[in-house]
Amino acid sequence: MSSTTDRTKGKRLEWVDIAKGIAILLMIIGHEVKNPHIYALIFSFHMPLFFILSGYTSSRINNWSKFFYKQKKSFKKIWLLAILMVILLNIEYLIFTPNYSVQNFWYNVLQGTFWGSNIPVFGIIGVGVMWFMFVFFWSKLLFDMFQVLLSDIYSGMILFVLSGVSMIWCQNFAHFLPQALDIVPVAALFMWVGAFTRKKVNFNNLNNLDKLIFTFIVLFWFICFICKIYIELSVRHYPGLFIPVIEALGGTFAICLLSKWIPAGKVSELLQNVGKHTLAVLCIHHLDLYWVTWQNYIQSWPLAAVVRLVVDLLLLVLFIYIQHLFTKRKELA
Repeated sequence: MSSTTDRTKGKRLEWVDIAKGIAILLMIIGHEVKNPHIYALIFSFHMPLFFILSGYTSSRINNWSKFFYKQKKSFKKIWLLAILMVILLNIEYLIFTPNYSVQNFWYNVLQGTFWGSNIPVFGIIGVGVMWFMFVFFWSKLLFDMFQVLLSDIYSGMILFVLSGVSMIWCQNFAHFLPQALDIVPVAALFMWVGAFTRKKVNFNNLNNLDKLIFTFIVLFWFICFICKIYIELSVRHYPGLFIPVIEALGGTFAICLLSKWIPAGKVSELLQNVGKHTLAVLCIHHLDLYWVTWQNYIQSWPLAAVVRLVVDLLLLVLFIYIQHLFTKRKELA
């Protein structure tokens, strides 16, 4: 593979935002999908893509000073935000759900903060889509720590082993860790692949070996989701262990190449804007009251997917508008 990269320091890559926009929209749709083939297609790559592109766009962490600075920033913007989202969701339940007491509120907030997982086990409540933010925080910490301690090759080897152990443990014993820490090695491995790809592949000028590898892995992705094989990190679904991991790489690379080919226009502009605000979309999706109140009013899953997509995007437009007003007021102050 080539040694150049198309990443421009300090500048957002449009195709990365487009790819993230596609993935986050598919996340909303995927939560309503009942068709097994469409479900397998969406879940074959949509959440791994975020971890892979995080590794692709992250700057190198080569000393402890930079490491602690990054983790402090991530703790405030990711982990604490996840806790806030858990609290806000339970406030919604407190307001709209009959017999949901203040005691239930504090019990579920404390449990959710401890557990940080989408799966409620041992009587501990899950936190819905916020599992991603807990996993993202800890996987970024692990990935960055390995960057300081080890060379890239050794980091990849250790993350590969840790991921295998974690997947085998979850599949055979169904015992999960607080803060969804058992998912963290797999997510960090995806980040490592993204960082490795950034170093070795120039998406603007793929050489023949790059094209051959990408063709193979994309075909592998296509065959897997047609056979309804997919990775689902939140529920620890790893059929064939590393088979769906490789499949997720193929799906991510396919979406990245597709994102580069989408011509400039309204569609690409919309996807870019959504991709720039994926964290906001995730939080909106978490708090859109669908699970709390109105999910039982729509019986058709395609209609539910479309309606929820529209509602979440309208809320995103409102969020961007309010954000713009605050930014403008701050500049005038």
